[in-house]
Amino acid sequence: MLLGTQVWLQSRLSELRNEDGATAIEYGLLAALIAAVIIATVTLLGETLDEVFATVEEAIADIL
Repeated sequence: MLLGTQVWLQSRLSELRNEDGATAIEYGLLAALIAAVIIATVTLLGETLDEVFATVEEAIADIL
């Protein structure tokens, strides 16, 4: 009886140690964080680049 309980307990503990699901969640969170950083960077640089192109456009219009 004690041996059967020990085997059952060890099998349950090995199931709890399985980290496949946790790894998938971690990769998903990492991908979401990278996507958020890319979106923020594009948004911030987009405004700056828009101003740069407007300045260049005005300079070219003045030359022509």
